[in-house]
Amino acid sequence: MLSYFTHGTTLAYRSYGTGPLAVLAFHGFGRTGVDFAILEKTLGAHCTLYAFDLHFHGKSPGYPERAATPFTSAELGAYFTAFLDHKQVDKAALLGYSLGGRIALGLLEAMPERLAGVFLVAPDGLITKPWYRGLAASQVGRALYRRFVERPHLVHALIHGARSLRLIPEKMHRFLIGQTDSKHKRMLVRDVWLSFRNIEPDLAHVVSIARSKGIPIHLFFGTHDSVIKPALGRHLRRHAPELITQEELPFGHVLLTQELGERIAARMKGEGDRAGV
Repeated sequence: MLSYFTHGTTLAYRSYGTGPLAVLAFHGFGRTGVDFAILEKTLGAHCTLYAFDLHFHGKSPGYPERAATPFTSAELGAYFTAFLDHKQVDKAALLGYSLGGRIALGLLEAMPERLAGVFLVAPDGLITKPWYRGLAASQVGRALYRRFVERPHLVHALIHGARSLRLIPEKMHRFLIGQTDSKHKRMLVRDVWLSFRNIEPDLAHVVSIARSKGIPIHLFFGTHDSVIKPALGRHLRRHAPELITQEELPFGHVLLTQELGERIAARMKGEGDRAGV
């Protein structure tokens, strides 16, 4: 059943499972919280998933004015803290996939006292993209985003050229074109990239907070993922390899599967056993 929560902004969310651990779940770019329904069978007894439609996605409202005044981790932290208060939940886990992984990393910085654990699935945010930050932060860059919405031909030609020169693999080529092959999708790229541009977690700081609060972090990657490769996990793990686990599944970038649910359930059970729950 679709529900809504408002605290400053409004987001739509769906609930899956009835287990004791509350989990705030965030989907990937261009997707919705419905993607997490597949995890209910394997996780439903362990946790209650609150799967949100991120801003501009699914049933959640769009906020195009946030291109000029982007969201911050602190603002999102205040929103989800209010949500947990509304649900009378003391501590919750985070589950972030792709774009949702970057949101989860930002929330780990912003609201660590309310977190019991973090599960990152092929997460964005593990490397800084100076070109993206520079474009999004400048008026010229934002004008280029607007131009791209109406006239994508030059950017698409560059993507095709990079593939012809074998600078990017075929899967990445399909991903980039597939995410921008309609005006609606290009508008989503513009709105999301501009409004979330300030959510660029400092990984060393994130891990320092997790260590001080005793928050375990679990990374999951697809062995054949050419969009967010497993090797990127080292950017986070090098700060505290004893705190952060990393696992691979025999898939590409599409990782929200029952197999993933089984891996996450095993981690939840292991942590519950250690805590004597």
